[in-house]
Amino acid sequence: MKKCMQCEQVYGDETNFCLSDGASLVSVSGSFTSHTETPTVMSNFPFIPPLSSAPPETKKSNTLLIVAGVGLLLLVAGGAIAGLVIYNLSKSSAVKNENIANISNSTDKSNKNGVAEQKSGNDNLAQNLKEQQDNLKKDKQKLEDERKALEAKKKDAAQTPKPADSRPATIIDPPSNVRQSPNGAVLCIIKQRTIINITGTTNVYDNNGVWYYTDVCGKTGVIHSSQIKF
Repeated sequence: MKKCMQCEQVYGDETNFCLSDGASLVSVSGSFTSHTETPTVMSNFPFIPPLSSAPPETKKSNTLLIVAGVGLLLLVAGGAIAGLVIYNLSKSSAVKNENIANISNSTDKSNKNGVAEQKSGNDNLAQNLKEQQDNLKKDKQKLEDERKALEAKKKDAAQTPKPADSRPATIIDPPSNVRQSPNGAVLCIIKQRTIINITGTTNVYDNNGVWYYTDVCGKTGVIHSSQIKF
């Protein structure tokens, strides 16, 4: 027989540990049926008194209560954490939606302002281009007028005789052409020998001679020196 020295439970020889508290069993002599009997302990180990007088069932109950309490606390803490997380997520989502709405409104306003500014800029650009084109046309017309005035001035200068050189001359080889300018358009044709008035020289020379001013056509023209003789 074997006995647990803590709870005094008795087991058969095939058992080595107490099934209630896990203590090592010791061999005893004799037979007994009551816990009041004191068997003879056949062991070389000294007697070890029980650590606690509380029955194993009480220890198990306390352990279960502790485990249940800890589990309940963990459950409550987990629920609180989950609720806090859900609240923060909801709050963050609301703030995010509000930010998105604000960004959308700002984008719409920016787009409208950008379209208005672009339209205004295009109008200003078109106006500037029109003004530049008008200025170019004015400048072109001004240059054309100046060119015409210069040509007219040169023509008048070419047709203006020098009174100091005025003298008569005879047409020696009719018909003779009187032109607007040296080698220019013909003003009139002198078809017979006659005396004409030479009002000056143009100082324009060629291989055959020089051109002179004359008023024989009723207005100032030029005649070549090969056609007259002083």
